[in-house]
Amino acid sequence: MYNRPNMGPGHPTPPRSVLVIDDDPVSLALTGVLLEAQGCEVLQAISGEQALDQISAGAAPDCILADLQMPTLAGADLARALRQAVPGVLLLAMSASPPTTLLGYDWVLRKPLSPEALHDAFACLPPDAARNDPDPADPAKVLDLAVLDRLDQAMSANALREVVSTFLSDTRSRVEQMQNADAETLRRQAHTIKGGAAMVGAVQISAVASAIETGIDYCGDRRQKLEELESCLRRAEVILKGRLKI
Repeated sequence: MYNRPNMGPGHPTPPRSVLVIDDDPVSLALTGVLLEAQGCEVLQAISGEQALDQISAGAAPDCILADLQMPTLAGADLARALRQAVPGVLLLAMSASPPTTLLGYDWVLRKPLSPEALHDAFACLPPDAARNDPDPADPAKVLDLAVLDRLDQAMSANALREVVSTFLSDTRSRVEQMQNADAETLRRQAHTIKGGAAMVGAVQISAVASAIETGIDYCGDRRQKLEELESCLRRAEVILKGRLKI
């Protein structure tokens, strides 16, 4: 899958293959043109169902760019299905009105798309158009960089990378265990994640874990909160790996 390499500031390497999902044929065509201009091989689907059929037939995109508002399979449900079908893929959403809560996707792009927005997305940074919005992709809402700076001053770069890598892998493992855990185990795992996240400045992860620890009332709520936690983890991982060069 797409490892999101970077050739230096301002020069991100675009993914080789991008699957674009949009029920609007004009938007689909224009997005394809923008991506091809960046050297991407473009696959297209007019629905979430068609995209999944293409993947089942052997399509293996490095990045998927999906419109959030389509009449059938879309939004968080589509993100969940795509994550299962193509684990580790860079999953981007696009919308004329980006939501304040984004579950399952790595970042959101505002329509109409621009070459600059795609450029930033491929660098795993939020697009310029959304940086001043109350958007969950804003790095300041994902991480407290002052905490990372203090850790950076207190230990070597290699030691900090090891600490962060351990946090990411441990959190991912705990989230997986929480999927079918009983209520007490769920709260215990959430408490541990909350503490680890606070130690590395992952404020968004810590806040969601705290909400889970407080208690969730029914299965649908559990699924939503765990999806939110996974989404926060992916965002934090992108920023941490880019900042620490992991």
